Amino acid sequence: MRPIAAAFLFLLPAMWAGKWNIAYQYDQDESSLFLRAIVFPSDQRGIAAGVITEKGRQRPVALVTSDNGKVWDVVKLKEEPLSVACFTDEVCWISTQRGVWRSDEGGREWKKISDTKGIVRMHFASATRGWAAGARKSAWETNDGGRNWKLLDAAKELTANPDHAAFMAMAFQGQNGIIAGNSRPPRRDESLYPEWMVPEETSKRKEWPAVTMLLETRDAGKTWKSSTNSLFGMLTAIRMRADGLGAVALLEYFHSFEIPAEVLMIDFKTGRSRSIFRDKQVAVTDVLAGEVNKVWLAGVEPSGLRSLPIPQKVRFLEAAIADDSLNVLWTKLDVDYRVTARRVQMARQPNGKMWAITDTGMILRLDR
Repeated sequence: MRPIAAAFLFLLPAMWAGKWNIAYQYDQDESSLFLRAIVFPSDQRGIAAGVITEKGRQRPVALVTSDNGKVWDVVKLKEEPLSVACFTDEVCWISTQRGVWRSDEGGREWKKISDTKGIVRMHFASATRGWAAGARKSAWETNDGGRNWKLLDAAKELTANPDHAAFMAMAFQGQNGIIAGNSRPPRRDESLYPEWMVPEETSKRKEWPAVTMLLETRDAGKTWKSSTNSLFGMLTAIRMRADGLGAVALLEYFHSFEIPAEVLMIDFKTGRSRSIFRDKQVAVTDVLAGEVNKVWLAGVEPSGLRSLPIPQKVRFLEAAIADDSLNVLWTKLDVDYRVTARRVQMARQPNGKMWAITDTGMILRLDR
């Protein structure tokens, strides 16, 4: 079991780092928008997908922009979206609980092309070739644009119980690719009630190890290698560095664990990982990696019991991390005071401009 490495963290004020502003906000009486995924395949076009809940009814939607986020048009979907992937700014896919949909019009029209269920992450290297992963430790590949999916042999080699195992993260850069997930059987002392309803009981529960599942390719998906490791926490996000020589991974912790999340830097040359962020005051929910070891973190400031279903103040941090650095200098970015969320997810345009979505119906833009 891997011990948690200590990291010396310094938070610097965001004097010249820019500010996260609201580019879109869903604000309807007795209605809410839960945004689950966002992608910017070009500098002008972007797609965010989620679900509007109104009077107990759910309406799946995609928010589409073709003018660099100035205007977001709401497009109705027929099934609840789980993830979004694009090859160009016209050719895109959405996975749902019931299958896969494709758009050749930049997200404004969608056609169902597959009944493959359980896909929660997708990546396409061309208009025809792609990979997907999700529930029941399943990982697939397609060679016909998502119409037919074949299970990867490497995923079949994993011995985890499919009832308690799922892939949650995926990252590709150049020849390198990673599909990551977790196997976490339920505990005998799990309560029938959510944690926030039984705080006294929850505070006594300790974090227990989970099995982290990895599928890795170094030849653009021609061959895959599977591996497992016992870790505390759940691996929920992984992003490749721009040079393809490493990745940034997010571990989220639960129950009474001392920190809500930890971020790791992974070096593909050595196969080693090191902790670059762990803070009791920041529950990280997404990570992003860029050029020259640039890393961004997004999350919320937990208050009280971390599992409370209440939106919290949103936090963004950034740092440039040298491969041999022991101390990491994190810069805290300003955020519009109205922004609250339970979870935040980021995306980056090809020109480097940063965007984010919240599960409270906001689309954010980083203005430098």
